[in-house]
Amino acid sequence: MGKRKTRSDDEVDEYSGDVGIDEGMEVKDEDAGNGEMKKEEMLLVGKEEEDGKEDVLGKASESKQKRERTDDDEKDESGSVEAGAEQTDPAADEVFRIEPICKVPPAREPRIPPPGAWAQSTDDILGPDSQHNYVQRWRKMSDAEKNGTVIFKVVRNDNKRESMVYLLGLKNVFVKQLPNMPKPYVTRLVMDRKHESVALLNRGPSGELQVMGGCCYRPFPQQKFGEIAFLAISHVQQVQGYGTRLMAQTKERSKAIGLTHLLTCADNAAVPYFKKQGFSKKITLPMEAWQGYIKDYEGVTLMECKLHPKIDYLNVPLLLKAQKMALIEKLREVSNCHIVFPGIDVKAKGGIDIEDIPGIKEIGLKNIRGHGFQGSRSGAASVAARDPAARQALQKLLQSILTQIKNHNSAWPFLQPVNAAETGAVDYYDVIKNPIDLQTIQERLDLGWYYITKEIFVADLKRMVANCIQYNGKGHYITDLALSLEKFFMQKL
Repeated sequence: MGKRKTRSDDEVDEYSGDVGIDEGMEVKDEDAGNGEMKKEEMLLVGKEEEDGKEDVLGKASESKQKRERTDDDEKDESGSVEAGAEQTDPAADEVFRIEPICKVPPAREPRIPPPGAWAQSTDDILGPDSQHNYVQRWRKMSDAEKNGTVIFKVVRNDNKRESMVYLLGLKNVFVKQLPNMPKPYVTRLVMDRKHESVALLNRGPSGELQVMGGCCYRPFPQQKFGEIAFLAISHVQQVQGYGTRLMAQTKERSKAIGLTHLLTCADNAAVPYFKKQGFSKKITLPMEAWQGYIKDYEGVTLMECKLHPKIDYLNVPLLLKAQKMALIEKLREVSNCHIVFPGIDVKAKGGIDIEDIPGIKEIGLKNIRGHGFQGSRSGAASVAARDPAARQALQKLLQSILTQIKNHNSAWPFLQPVNAAETGAVDYYDVIKNPIDLQTIQERLDLGWYYITKEIFVADLKRMVANCIQYNGKGHYITDLALSLEKFFMQKL
């Protein structure tokens, strides 16, 4: 995809020599080298960050490939977090629920629980909303905006001193976070009177505002779309949800000025972020509406986000909560997902047939055994469950193998349940949620009905090895014994 000259090129070039700063305005750039900046202008820099990883998201110059990268959402995609970025937040342990964005009507004709069972509430089915990271970040950002520690402000080059200070702060953040773009190009677009920006401001301890990041874009009101030029967050504020909130503010601002679409050119590093923010490679906006108004670049992907007028992008978690609640209410009418049956004391019953499990008959299956209740592909489970002779033969085989396993030289750490006090593994049962050992396996085998397939027996043995590796780690001598034992019993089985 080659570069081409467009109408916007000519229009923007008009500002290459004049960024709209009136003569005599005392607005200093950080590179002017004219001494210290006034206290009022300190917010335009935010505090220049020290060396660190710089994740960027923005628009490339005409001579260089576009480089875009954002903060927390890009980190979520890769699963990595900057050193020192994760901080302990007491509020993260708080259990809370959020209210849906609208009232959700209850199910019209929900299925009634049979005797002995009960219906679970929608809140219990969904669980607390605090379990979702995206809800925690949304709540944190909403609270920060309410108490005034974080402010989003729309700024344009209107010759006002305050606006110029914010724009210079944005320019400094973009230059810092987008090192592949020439400073004159960044300055030209940020100061262009046809562009506007959503600035992310943070209120410091003494009350001063500092520019942490922002999104610079050019709206085309007649064509009903806007083109995102730059979006970047100071790296010290990343992995905290600012990127998602900034995009949401940009979408709401675009809706307010009558735009229906947002377009941007993303490089490979930025595509995952934009996908999370609702952008797609499929362009639904008619080509005649945008072609000739934005530029094409080499090595980038044109992406589009269609803005829905009924969606409140600042409160998406509330919308998702309403959708999930509506889905649960609908499922109450067509399924038993909300019905809870009492537990089963299988030891007291000495085993139980599948037909006798509470809830099985209620789901409407007929001839349950014919539906393939099989623990193995060969159907051995059904045979062992129905034929006493086949079950006895399986039990004899498993007992023989278990005896050999217990007599193996590597079996001694696994003969009995872990004694946390004697072994010093005081946190063993906090780490291992499903403990298993050879003594427990023997007790289950002695029941005569627990291991109706060889696969269930093998699963317990493998879980014993997996628990050992999870707690002790690879390279530990106990782990080596477990792996040696695993190799032995897999040969036997």
